[in-house]
Amino acid sequence: MDTRQQRGEAVADMIDKVRAVERDRGVTPDALDAIKGLLVELAGRRELFPLGDFPVNEEDGTGVIYRLAEDADHRFALYASAGAPGKSVPPHNHTTWAVIVGVHGDEHNVFYERVDDGSVPGRGEVRPSGEFTVTHGTGVTLMPDDIHSVHVTGDSPTVHLHLYGLALEQLHQRIMFDTAEGTCKVCPAPQNIRPA
Repeated sequence: MDTRQQRGEAVADMIDKVRAVERDRGVTPDALDAIKGLLVELAGRRELFPLGDFPVNEEDGTGVIYRLAEDADHRFALYASAGAPGKSVPPHNHTTWAVIVGVHGDEHNVFYERVDDGSVPGRGEVRPSGEFTVTHGTGVTLMPDDIHSVHVTGDSPTVHLHLYGLALEQLHQRIMFDTAEGTCKVCPAPQNIRPA
């Protein structure tokens, strides 16, 4: 059995367990911690996620997303997010739960809290509330309204696993924040998603 087949089987097994966690425990911080444990276990099998299987080419800019799994109803979508040094994503929410764990390299997350009440269209002020660098063997969890930014630190390319309660292309109400301007806007779904 080749790496791709082994990876597919391991991913399918993990997703089955994740479905059961959400079914039995709902979407809570504790449930997401349990899901994170399952995802960290999968990421521990680094041989299933070689860097060469998830290249970031020149036309990709600083990052590309590879789809590893997605249910027919677009639930339980797993991606390998590959990043080049310098990749940075401004503060944003997801509108669904998310779990991110490290496979290769460091992905620095800064967490934010929103300080305005959202009543003025286009205004959106956030302030940092914490940070954590996701590396191999670690991860972070995000509830639907949690806000974070992502930064690839160091000189090495990264591959991290990103698991969402709903596929990225279905997240039409995500909000991205401009911290310098104190503004926010709905951000379109990523377009650089490929099959793994």
